[in-house]
Amino acid sequence: MPAVPRSFWLAAALACLTAAAQAQTRGWLRYGDGNLLSGELVEMSAAGGVFKSDRFGRLSFTAAEARFEAAPVAAVAAVQAQPAAPAPSPAWRPTTWSIGLSGYWQRDDGSISSDAGVDLDATWKRPRDEVRLSLSTDYKVVDDEVDRNEQTGSLRWTHDLRSPWFSLARLRAERSTFTLDPLPTLDYVLLQATAGLGWRKQWTPESYSLLALNHDRVTLSLLSRDVTVQTHATSILFENHVRLLPRVTLANTLYVYRWANGGTGVDSLAEVSYDLTDRLRIGLRHEYRKNAVDLALGVYNRLSLTTRVDF
Repeated sequence: MPAVPRSFWLAAALACLTAAAQAQTRGWLRYGDGNLLSGELVEMSAAGGVFKSDRFGRLSFTAAEARFEAAPVAAVAAVQAQPAAPAPSPAWRPTTWSIGLSGYWQRDDGSISSDAGVDLDATWKRPRDEVRLSLSTDYKVVDDEVDRNEQTGSLRWTHDLRSPWFSLARLRAERSTFTLDPLPTLDYVLLQATAGLGWRKQWTPESYSLLALNHDRVTLSLLSRDVTVQTHATSILFENHVRLLPRVTLANTLYVYRWANGGTGVDSLAEVSYDLTDRLRIGLRHEYRKNAVDLALGVYNRLSLTTRVDF
């Protein structure tokens, strides 16, 4: 039997060592909301690390945001040329649940106003679909008199078409009583149905932007007057969710409406939040509405502090 060159054994040993090293750094980065990225771990510490994603490149993460899962040696050898994450399950799965509190107090020309709000947000996902449920209640008192008592529910479904396009459907219902001097207290139900087509850019697993063109139909029922009014509009939706810093997030949603009568409306909500822990965060929220899908007269402009708990 001919002697095996020493260089052969040396090359084999190096190959084994290389595979073992890759097995320790090659794998997946799993985020708390279920998103999974394939790639290679660059740095790791108790506070977090740096991960080189196959899709998004170099990313920094904290231990509260995500965890690294190493791939076995056999998996590294099998997919070394083009590693892939495990195939996602076709079933619906909840990805976020959160409860938020917001409020403000102001004194103006001897009049005292206070407002408190509670909202619940939940999101379910499957590979090509996302459903987002939002429930909220808002209670406002002016000089010890109830000025507004409002409950709102919204259900939005987006379905991925050929990337980066998606379709959108949204149903929104609002039940409210509010005072409009000198008229008696109004009790109404407001229904809004939206359908549209949009474009989305996923910057990182936690940051995205989307733009959609929609058609809206709105029905207003004044319960105390037995009156129903219907109208429609074309709207543009612009939405961002951006992780600015490891603990700082910017989220904003902007609707611009073109009503059937030729008028224009704006509905904007922007919030900057800071993660105190992996489940608790505080924020500053700004809301602006003018001629939007509500009964507010003039301009609605509010700045409030928020507290949110994630589950």
